[in-house]
Amino acid sequence: MKKRKLIATILSASMLVGLLAGCANNSDPGTETPSGGGESTPPATESSEPAGETTDWANFTIDPADIPQEKLDTTLYLAVSIRGLENPYIATINEGMKLFAEYLDSIGQKYEMQVLDSQGDSAKEVDNMRQFAAKAGGNAIAYADPNEDTIAYSLAEAMAESGGYLGTAWNKPADVGPTDLNPNWVIHTSPDNVVNGYNIAKALFDSMGGSGKIFVVEGLLGNTANNSRVEGLEKALAEYPDIEVVAQDTGNWNTDEALALVETWLTQYPDVGGIWCANDNMATGALQALDAAGLKGQVGVCGVDANTDIVEAIANGEATATVSSNGYLQGGYTLAICYAAWTGLLNVEDLPAEYREFATPTVLIDSPEAAKEWQSYVPDFDFSRPFDCRVAD
Repeated sequence: MKKRKLIATILSASMLVGLLAGCANNSDPGTETPSGGGESTPPATESSEPAGETTDWANFTIDPADIPQEKLDTTLYLAVSIRGLENPYIATINEGMKLFAEYLDSIGQKYEMQVLDSQGDSAKEVDNMRQFAAKAGGNAIAYADPNEDTIAYSLAEAMAESGGYLGTAWNKPADVGPTDLNPNWVIHTSPDNVVNGYNIAKALFDSMGGSGKIFVVEGLLGNTANNSRVEGLEKALAEYPDIEVVAQDTGNWNTDEALALVETWLTQYPDVGGIWCANDNMATGALQALDAAGLKGQVGVCGVDANTDIVEAIANGEATATVSSNGYLQGGYTLAICYAAWTGLLNVEDLPAEYREFATPTVLIDSPEAAKEWQSYVPDFDFSRPFDCRVAD
């Protein structure tokens, strides 16, 4: 059976073992090689003192015995700030929060959960965060996927105003980051979207025999993830000179917009060989357009997010490739790291730069066998080891 391919900034054999289950730890964590490299040192949480400079952060552990009872008895407000649960990938981020909440139940932490749904409105996303943080009065942790990179700092600032802790993912300006707002902007993470865009393009081009016409459906313009995925596409195009882009436009991450684009393009280029989409929502629209034209299964389609319908299409031979960014992992572990900061077990300013901004693992699904394997995936995380979600250096 063809194994799923792990995509990250750096690929290694140890990642393949540790991340195929989405950073789950089904064996004794102490037997695994620390992702930060070097020799192991005892976890800092053997005492109630916050972790410091000598901490082996790869093996940093949340020990419930070290959490002050006052914290456990305080109602903690946790949230995910997202663009709408109708997107299957984004829905898994919310499920990740629920998985983390189960962990909080297991250690006796009082909490309340909330989904901050901006519906793609950046101003609303910032306002949602400000109101949420103010309500919690500092007893707040959240995951946020900024609708556009320019609001990442504003989201963190909205949380910082009330003393809570935030982890962001995907989008932020290159010259702004968590260390600009200590300690409240705890981390920023993202899969390597250049690699993701490149690998789905390569899978698509190989399925076409290395030549032919393609359509390109971009996501939201100005969005960091979209820009990086397109960069990966362009890298692949440079390696496949016989692949020709005959139509390219933005579908704004939206199924209906992608459907309309592809329907129009098919009237001009009925001999297209493949459709590269920056996410699976738009890949769904492309498949719908192909189905209406009687071309479903004859034209390759790729995307990102491992939405259920696209994984099913790959399993059935009707689509080519997708990438799982494992929203369960992203949502759950971001909250776990922020929780360690809120409890005082983790001093945010002690974290080295590579633990403030880092890559999270992804899985390339590019064959029916890989799709069927992914369909049986069940998240199983150890949130007491919050940095298990980080791709090794």
